[in-house]
Amino acid sequence: MKLNGENENVKIKLALACRILYMEGLADYNLGHVSCKTPDNKSVYIKPRGLGFEEVNPSDLILIDMEGNKLEGEHLPHRENPIHTEIYKLREDVGSVAHVHPVFSTAFSAVRTAMKPLNQDGVLFPHGVPTFESPELITTKQQGQAIAQELGKNNAIVLKNHGIVTVGSRIEEACLNALFFERALRAQLIASGLGEIEAISKETALKMYAEFQNPNRYDMIWPYLVRKLEREGLSFELK
Repeated sequence: MKLNGENENVKIKLALACRILYMEGLADYNLGHVSCKTPDNKSVYIKPRGLGFEEVNPSDLILIDMEGNKLEGEHLPHRENPIHTEIYKLREDVGSVAHVHPVFSTAFSAVRTAMKPLNQDGVLFPHGVPTFESPELITTKQQGQAIAQELGKNNAIVLKNHGIVTVGSRIEEACLNALFFERALRAQLIASGLGEIEAISKETALKMYAEFQNPNRYDMIWPYLVRKLEREGLSFELK
């Protein structure tokens, strides 16, 4: 597949997303992965196996088809590609998927409690978050299909005793939903130790969620995080 300007821009943004996840504390050694569909919706760019989020350059990304077969790239694919490909097959509205193991989200996945909208991060999940009841690696098509079905129309799902998967129509949304989810759970943990939790009502949460779409919250925060990468010396030089 010949790389054109549109594909190059997608790869740059996906590599930035990887480094933002690292910068904001959502990395787990060289585990976790982020992907996005190609502009023609026929294949998927994804972080490869073996690299930490902070090490990913656009040239490191690999291209796979919707069955997980590698089409391009020097590195090996992750075994958990079915998380991505099966969600894309079921959800035409999803353009990007992130799977990470951040500390607070992973701890949350090990207990039987509900996520509560306590702040502006929490209201971005106004319908709650479903749970996939297995701690195993997602390496088969059948497992990926089960996660996609359990995810439904939501923008995040908890993998029990494992981590989270977040989705969005574009890279910015999938990446930032993972950040928002982790921040919301961190606030919930702190609040639970201070006293009785008073969550934002579902009616108000839905109203706030709608308001955050205009102006778009993702478009406001993403450029800031890209600038922060530069300030922290964590960005990459384009060749």
